[in-house]
Amino acid sequence: MQRTLVLIASIALTACQGETDPSPTASEASNPRERTVPAIPGETASPSLNQAEPAADECNADKLGRWLNLIPTPEVKDAIREAVGHDRIRYIEPGSVVTMDLRPDRLSVETGEDGRIKLFRCG
Repeated sequence: MQRTLVLIASIALTACQGETDPSPTASEASNPRERTVPAIPGETASPSLNQAEPAADECNADKLGRWLNLIPTPEVKDAIREAVGHDRIRYIEPGSVVTMDLRPDRLSVETGEDGRIKLFRCG
C-alpha cells in the first residue's frame, strides 16, 4: 500500500512539473554555445550565451585608433564625430551606469580612470 502511494505521488509530481528532457536538441548538440539561458518567470528571454559584439565597422569604430589615450575634449569629440560620420556616440566613464541595449550603429567610447580614451566599440 505504501509503495503504491509513493508511486502515485511520484507520477502526480512528474505530471505537475511537466516533462523535462535534459538532453540537448540536435542544434544544441552540434554547437553548445548556441544554447540560451532559461528565462526567469516574469522576465524577458535571455540572450544567447555567445551574443557576439557588433563588428567594428558598423559604427565606424575601426577608423578611430589615432584618438586612443587622448582626453575627450570638445575638440577631440568633434573630430571623432566627423571621422565616424554620425553623432550616435556615447562616452562611458569608469563606474558609469550603462544601458544594455544593443545598437550596432552606436559608437561607445570608454575612458579609463585617468580620463583618457581607452576603447572604441560598437553597441
